[in-house]
This record gives sequence, C-alpha cells and structure tokens, in this order.
Amino acid sequence: MGEVYEEEISKAPVPLVKHFSFVLGTTPNHSQGMGTISITKKNIERQIVQNEVENAQKRASDLELEVQKLNSIIQNQEETNTQLHNELQSQRQLIEDQELTLRTQRDQMKQDIELEMKRQMANLLGNLSFSGSNVSSK
Repeated sequence: MGEVYEEEISKAPVPLVKHFSFVLGTTPNHSQGMGTISITKKNIERQIVQNEVENAQKRASDLELEVQKLNSIIQNQEETNTQLHNELQSQRQLIEDQELTLRTQRDQMKQDIELEMKRQMANLLGNLSFSGSNVSSK
C-alpha cells in the first residue's frame, strides 16, 4: 500500500515535500502565501522607484539642454569679446596715427611761427635801420 501512495505522490504536479515547504514558508514564492496586499506594495515601491528614475532622467535631460544654452551664450560672448578686442585695437591704431599727425602738424606750425617771427623781426629791424638812416641824413 505504501508503494501506491509513493507512486501517486511522485505523479503529483508539485511533489508533496515541495508543497509543504511552500505552505510552511521555507521556500520563497508567490504561492507561499503572499497576498495581493504584499504584491501591490511591491508594485507601488517599484512604481515609485520607476518614477524617481524617470524624474532623474528628465532632470538630466533638462540640465543637458541648460548646459547647451549656456555653452551657446558663452560662445556668443567670446565672439563678441573678440570683435570688441579687434575694434579696440583698430581704434588704438587710429589714435596713435592721429597723435602722430598732430605732433607733425604742431612741429610744422612751430617752425612756421618761428619763420614768421624771424621775418617780422627782420622787417622791424629793417624798418628801424631805414628810419634811423633817414633821421641821420636830415
């Protein structure tokens, strides 16, 4: 008779030893007695983690866009700075050229004034000596 039971037990879809280990809770499995509350709690925890992952990915994506915008702004400012630097160099060169021109004109005016003063002095001295010779001849 023991053989009949052993034979039936061995033909069972879940061996009795395995069945009793599920029932007694020594084997982890959903058939161990995890109810829908436990499964739902796990699903909620999994969903919370999934939401956190999605939020983190969205934040990372937003930060990447922000970095791209900032890089674009930095590039534009660098280009503007380069243009301003070139313009400043050009203006400095113009100022140096104008200073040189002014120095040249000042020196030329100084020479012209000295020549004019010498000419006027010569005329005055010539007039004085001419006047003096007229006075002495009278």
